[in-house]
Amino acid sequence: MQRRSNASVFMERGAKTVHRVLFNIGNLTVYSYGVFLALGFVTATIVARRRLAETFRNPDIILDLVLAAVVGGIAGARICYIIGHWSYYMANKGEILKLNMDGLVFYGGLLLGFVLAVLVGRWRNVRFWEVMDLGGLSVPIALGVGRIGCLLNGCCYGKQTSLPWGITYPATTGLAGPRHPTQVYELLLDLALFAFLWSKRDSWERDGTSFWLFVMGYAAIRFTMEFFREHTLSNAALTFQMVSVALFLVAGAVLLLRYRLLPETGDRGLPL
Repeated sequence: MQRRSNASVFMERGAKTVHRVLFNIGNLTVYSYGVFLALGFVTATIVARRRLAETFRNPDIILDLVLAAVVGGIAGARICYIIGHWSYYMANKGEILKLNMDGLVFYGGLLLGFVLAVLVGRWRNVRFWEVMDLGGLSVPIALGVGRIGCLLNGCCYGKQTSLPWGITYPATTGLAGPRHPTQVYELLLDLALFAFLWSKRDSWERDGTSFWLFVMGYAAIRFTMEFFREHTLSNAALTFQMVSVALFLVAGAVLLLRYRLLPETGDRGLPL
């Protein structure tokens, strides 16, 4: 019996990798990325709701916060992507509102999602840093679940590799050779970050620590991932690495300031 080559094995694996469409119900197409994006939000909601219950707050408040974060997250991620591809969208204005799962940037979604959640939190009398800590605890696991959708969608792919766990995509994607499964790398790192933050959630003396540790942790993850990811724009990896380093340094400086210079009681008494 003739043994199959490694290349043929990789091609079979690749053919099973991309499942952009999970199933169809009549004329309705259900996409894998959308399903796992929704599952990520649901998982984050469960985590944040449990945390609110632990702190003797009404856990149902989280529904308002998550709705704000979802709307802000998707809008912010899309706006950031359009800004990064400004010349294309100025020439193709009809596609600006065409939301597809390849046209989202995480950092934009993170910023606007947190802004809207904070505003809704203030309306519901939840303190500023309490909202931020809820986000810091729940966002990492949402990101991890969402990366499963990226893997099935065939986006956020890695550079070519000769490692045995490389993934080869179908020829129709135009991606040649085995590639780093960057979606899986980040899934594992996101879950590790979540596990650390969740295990230490009652260990911090000051509100806001979980959030800033999340910023530092994810900035480090994203900086590392850019060595393995491939982008359509040649300078995209460097841009994300620069943003990641900046966020890491800012978060570290804020944590140092809060723990070295600000009294604990003053930190908890913020009106927001």
